[in-house]
Amino acid sequence: MIWTKKGEPVQGLTGGGSSRRIEYLLTKKAGKREKFDFFVEIGCNGLFGNGDGIIEAPVEDRRFRLSLAEVGVKRKQAWDLYYDMMILSSIADELGTETPRGVQAVSVANEVVNKFDADNAETSIEKCLELTKAYFSSKPGEGTHKITAIGNCHIDTAWLWPYDETKRKVARSFSSQLAHMEKFPEFRFAASQAQQFEWLEQNYKGLFDRVIGRVKTGQFIPIGATWVEMDCNVPSGEAMVRQFLLGQRYFAEKMGVVSKVFWLPDTFGYAAQLPQIVKQSRAEYFFTQKLSWNNINKFPHTTFNWVGLDGTSVLTHMAPADTYTGQATVNELVRSVRQHKDLSSHNSNLYLYGDGDGGGGPQTDMIERLRRVANTDGMPITKHGDPTDFYDEVAKTAKSLPNWHGELYFELHRGTYTSQAKNKKFNRLCEFLLRSVELLSTIAMHCGSQNSGFMYPREELTRLWKLVCLNQFHDVLPGSSINLVYRDSDKMYADVVRSANKLRKEALRCIVSGEADQFEDLEHESAQDDDLDALDLCDSAMLIDLPEFHVGKNMPKATNEQNVVVINECAWSRSGALAVHGLEQDHPMVRQIGNPRMSIFKQGWSDVASSKPYPIVLAANLPALSTTTLSTTPLDPIPASAYVSSNGLYVLENIYVVASFDSRGRLVSLIDQRTSRELVPSGGAANTFLMFEDVPLFWDAWDVEIYHLEKCKACVDGTVSIVDSGPLVSSLCIDVKLSNTSTLRQWVTLTSVSPTLEFHNEVHWNETFKMLKVEFNWDIKSDIASYETQFGYIQRPTVRNNSWDMAKFEVCGHKYADLSEFGAGVSVLTDSKYGFSCLHNAMTISLLRSPKSPDPECDIGYHTFRYAIYPHNSSFPDPSIVREAFSFNVPLKAIPVYSSSISPSSPLVTASKESGISSKSLFSLSNSVNNVVLETVKCAEPLLDMSYSSPQQVGVPRKPSPPSSCAKMVVVRLYESCGGRANSFKLFSSLDIKSVHRCNMLEEILSDCVWDRNTNSVELSIKPFEVLSLLFVLN
Repeated sequence: MIWTKKGEPVQGLTGGGSSRRIEYLLTKKAGKREKFDFFVEIGCNGLFGNGDGIIEAPVEDRRFRLSLAEVGVKRKQAWDLYYDMMILSSIADELGTETPRGVQAVSVANEVVNKFDADNAETSIEKCLELTKAYFSSKPGEGTHKITAIGNCHIDTAWLWPYDETKRKVARSFSSQLAHMEKFPEFRFAASQAQQFEWLEQNYKGLFDRVIGRVKTGQFIPIGATWVEMDCNVPSGEAMVRQFLLGQRYFAEKMGVVSKVFWLPDTFGYAAQLPQIVKQSRAEYFFTQKLSWNNINKFPHTTFNWVGLDGTSVLTHMAPADTYTGQATVNELVRSVRQHKDLSSHNSNLYLYGDGDGGGGPQTDMIERLRRVANTDGMPITKHGDPTDFYDEVAKTAKSLPNWHGELYFELHRGTYTSQAKNKKFNRLCEFLLRSVELLSTIAMHCGSQNSGFMYPREELTRLWKLVCLNQFHDVLPGSSINLVYRDSDKMYADVVRSANKLRKEALRCIVSGEADQFEDLEHESAQDDDLDALDLCDSAMLIDLPEFHVGKNMPKATNEQNVVVINECAWSRSGALAVHGLEQDHPMVRQIGNPRMSIFKQGWSDVASSKPYPIVLAANLPALSTTTLSTTPLDPIPASAYVSSNGLYVLENIYVVASFDSRGRLVSLIDQRTSRELVPSGGAANTFLMFEDVPLFWDAWDVEIYHLEKCKACVDGTVSIVDSGPLVSSLCIDVKLSNTSTLRQWVTLTSVSPTLEFHNEVHWNETFKMLKVEFNWDIKSDIASYETQFGYIQRPTVRNNSWDMAKFEVCGHKYADLSEFGAGVSVLTDSKYGFSCLHNAMTISLLRSPKSPDPECDIGYHTFRYAIYPHNSSFPDPSIVREAFSFNVPLKAIPVYSSSISPSSPLVTASKESGISSKSLFSLSNSVNNVVLETVKCAEPLLDMSYSSPQQVGVPRKPSPPSSCAKMVVVRLYESCGGRANSFKLFSSLDIKSVHRCNMLEEILSDCVWDRNTNSVELSIKPFEVLSLLFVLN
């Protein structure tokens, strides 16, 4: 970077090869003995990191030398002729001698060579320029294809370099483009990712202000609508909503712009619910080009309507040049026409050019080349422009655009569903943890003691959501970055967990006691604050739930009975067997003491294992979205049991299922006792661990190749023992030798109150180019399997009839994958795994990989994860599957509380054996509607004008209203989960509601609803897979 003596960044420089940027204009007109003072900041970082190859890990001790720095004078006419001849040569190559313009290009170039005289350079160059000018001045005819060119630099927010280097890349890249805008008034440059603009604002304020100046002139175009260019496979639906909420609000607040274009040129596939999320976030259009990388099938469209799960469509364009880092060559422009698949609908396209991935953007020679071909015969008409204007024109004039329904599946980079397993686990954990904080903080704010002084932690929640959304960038969350990036993300996740747990404790303190200083932190065994793996990261474990706090611990026991408060964060009634750490083991509610689970980890414990026994209680009929004090009334469900059968099988049994395991840990029988149905085929097995040879052709962390399926080994060296034998919980411990260097320990758990069979796993993983999966063979016949996606599900083939079926040999799913036939099926639930496959009746979950580039340490070490089997005696879709998967990820949370600590005004509910609907539930749905999921409860954002900008508004910041303006507003988000309708159902609330409104995902009011004060409810209807956001205004 070049800096002035005043400390102002001027322009970026880049060393290296073909993309180097090494020129800086000192002055347009030099004077005698003129002196220039500036500083050059130099770092040992290439455009694509600091590795020996394209995707290799950085070499930490690399050294570079600045070997040349010189001053020169550029002769403009000579350079003009150079660019002219470059374009003539390219046109001749591309159009050939079969076209008149190709022949003319050869002829003119030949004549220029003949006229050029090195001894009389100035005069001869002038004559040569007359020849080239005559050629380029020949104009194209009517009907010529039109290209909208836009400069961009696509800076990966992290990849082969850490986040801190990206902050410098942004400054170097943007300053270089500002210099182009001074020289080339027609030049237009687009940049996405609000996070990068915020970094610029924080670290280079003067440069940020210069960018805003060019935003006002229309030359610098903020675009994209989201916080970062995120991955679109792994993030939850709500996380995607927050990407838009954060991104659009930032652009509006700082630049007076609301983006109409969702901009993701480089993301690895696009989920089927995105069109609805895009449209509900004030974006209208979608841009990418990544599907041009498909390695099996060619995507058939260029400009089309992408139709999502709910039927919402978004106008989509994929640049036919098949690049977002074009070099402004004749070949790329001609290719834009030749490869356009929808010319009959619209005769135009977008063309993105400029050095990218590592930043940089357009260079001078690129803009010079585009100037020459902008409006010359034989070439498409190419003009710089705003992408939004391009889409607006297509929307007005396009005829009969084709439709594409469902996901935009990317036939490459399938390994990104699995690589960097811990990162994906932390992402899922943080998504649900922030949901929990928002829910409990809303309860504390509006249902707790009026004298508590509790304030909704809006600013801190925004900060934490920004960290989570940042780490969902499309090279971070997928697992394709260098190790330094994951060291950064680990620290950020630790920050989110620590901060969110603190906020959650503050909210619960207000809910339970209404007083301060009643909660004392309890450490779990040898947890250390600076050890990420030792943090309370995984309170998702149902039975080994790490303690969070203890209420009233030091009060006299004689006058202070221990109660148990249970938090149900789901919008339906629930029951469960719960570990209550800190509860006295002789308490009358304790029905079982869980036996220790000895960890294989070096610290002796994990989020699924503890060396100490723990009390277990039964919670039944807990109301939706509530905090409940458990009743001491004994409840006596039919017990769960564990035993060894007469034929040597290890059996877990309750009133719902009988699960039998062989001596190696494989599930060889699963009988649904409700229907007497055997779900494992004769001679088959489930819970079989398979080790695959996983050697990609090139993209190690990114790719799982189809040929990996041809070479695998079953891990059958296992042992089984009984840990718990009921009555509430029965469990087995299974040890499996995966290889000579890797081991797995698994606890299989069945409670007395659920048909779900849970598998809690620890793995010590030390492999090279291996992939671990767990396989389930089911006695189910179906040509399709169903996988949860954001706000719904998607179905994919279990057969391989054609190349499109075959390409989906590895697919992405969220909390469940299901294989069903009429009247019966089995769902596999996960807490942090996203890679699945299903061929005929064999379903697998991809658990761990071991690629070596760009992070040679990827996934090496200790891991914990959970999955579960949920058999159902119903056809798919079945709302109980959705609820079971959600509950598996949002377990009931139990806290020991001394009775004297409970405030009389607390919104606690007393549990009973009856219905789970309670007048104290923050929100609850009609019992008759079970296909609607209440995803989010949060306090509203401050009001902000999110309308599209007029030319006068562009670049003018918009000021949000003060937080007090939304202090009495609550946002609730629902979605239909099964592809059906729910008509005239009711949403109840214990809040004092003044009015209810439908709103979009940016929390702008769309229409009014009717609040019934007699029933404390609002009547709603919802369409298949619709996401419905509501804004409640309180009295």
